[in-house]
Amino acid sequence: MPVIRVYEVATFYTMFQLEPVGKAALIQVCGTTPCQLRGAEGLMAVCKEKIGPKDHLSADGLFTWQEVECLGACCNAPMAQINDYYYEDLTPETLGQIIDDFRAGKKPEPGSYIGRKGSEPEGGPDTLQDPSLFDGSRAKKIKALPNAPNSKKPEKEPA
Repeated sequence: MPVIRVYEVATFYTMFQLEPVGKAALIQVCGTTPCQLRGAEGLMAVCKEKIGPKDHLSADGLFTWQEVECLGACCNAPMAQINDYYYEDLTPETLGQIIDDFRAGKKPEPGSYIGRKGSEPEGGPDTLQDPSLFDGSRAKKIKALPNAPNSKKPEKEPA
């Protein structure tokens, strides 16, 4: 098999690494549109400053960082996958602290860094708060619209 065929596959998929990765963390920063719009460039600047050039092992051997395509957590952008976990709703400051924690031998908690649960909106869920929207009681109160099919036409009052 020609070497170029192996190289094509190895460089296409982000799970294949062409050189050893950091002992403390492999940081994959999402670089697609939702993350870019919410600040991924700032996250990449922190990685470059604290780790060095992307796709290369840091001088201390602890880190490697990459820009990758969508990791599927767009609603919690910007985000990064670090080793096996997602770190979401990041800022340059929070990512810098995460890198410092890994460097110090700590294991930072994955998940949202603004306290968001799952994919709920910032500030918590805000839909379907009225039980009548989903328990059926509201349907009993709704009357037929005047121009709807099968609705009774109001009778004319005698003149």
